[in-house]
Formats: sequence, C-alpha cells, structure tokens
Amino acid sequence: MPKKLRIQYIRDRLPVVYRYHQGYRWFMIFLSFLIVVYSIYFMTRFVNSDTPTFFKMVPMVICFVSLDSILRKITNLNSITFTQEGLRFGYIAKKPLYIPYEDIQSLDLLRKVSYYMQLTYRDKHGKVRQIKTPASFPYILEIIFNVADLAKSAVIPEKMQSVLEYLKENVENEI
Repeated sequence: MPKKLRIQYIRDRLPVVYRYHQGYRWFMIFLSFLIVVYSIYFMTRFVNSDTPTFFKMVPMVICFVSLDSILRKITNLNSITFTQEGLRFGYIAKKPLYIPYEDIQSLDLLRKVSYYMQLTYRDKHGKVRQIKTPASFPYILEIIFNVADLAKSAVIPEKMQSVLEYLKENVENEI
C-alpha cells in the first residue's frame, strides 16, 4: 500500500518553515571539507615527479568533486518559510529572498531531467523573475499546495490545477 500523504493547510499556523535536515546537511559539508583537506595533504605528501599521471590526477578530481559538493550545499535552497505577508527562501551562503504573496504571478511544476517547482514573481523593481526549486525538496507537495492557497493572484496551469484539486479533496478527507 502506498505511503499516505500528510498535507495540511498552514494559513492558521504561520510562520511555518520547511527545510532540509540540518544535521545531515552540515555533516555532508564537513565530510566534503575533510575530503578536500585529505586530497591536498595526499597531493603534497605522496605525489612527486616519479608518481604515475593517473595517481596525480585522481586526488585533483576527488578534490574538485568535494569542492563542488560544498558549493552546491551552501548555495542551493536550504529553507522555505511561509509568513503572514509572503515567502522567504533561505540559503546558507547567499542572501535570503523574500517574495510577498501578492507579487507571485504563477506557480508551475516543470519537468526537465527531473521535476522542478517554478515560481514566477515580480521583484521590488517591477522586473519579472523566476525561481526554480527541485521537487526533491522536503514536503514539496505541501509547499505547492499552500503557495497556491496563499498566493491568490498566482496563475496556475490547468494540469497543475487538477493536481491541486485532487490534493484539496484529499486534505478535506484527511489523506
């Protein structure tokens, strides 16, 4: 039997925060940092002019992959906070992004290689911008459901509207 969905309206309990598990995220950043340090140590201590080219390249590749992992974890979306006035997208190493509900223009679920939630909004200067969040973000269905509920002016495509109607029926019937 499929796992039951637990989707709730959050408009009565604002502010609500959705985020990646912080222990896991910081552990992975720390582990990647240790791998970078060990790769550098290995390159300076054990690699010399007599070392085969393969063993010179492997620590550099490992170091690059670890640095990439660190940069992705600290610059990707870390949390989404629903407040009374709008949404706050939080990052570890970037400035948070705040979007008032009335500035949200559309909400969609896109499929490229994987699924993404795409939010189109108008920034402070009146410029139309988009933010894409991987659908693997924790509680993404509940986030989409509540963005659609709180951002009344958002345009929602027909296909997405049918998904939201299904979720709404099941929330009322307690999925």
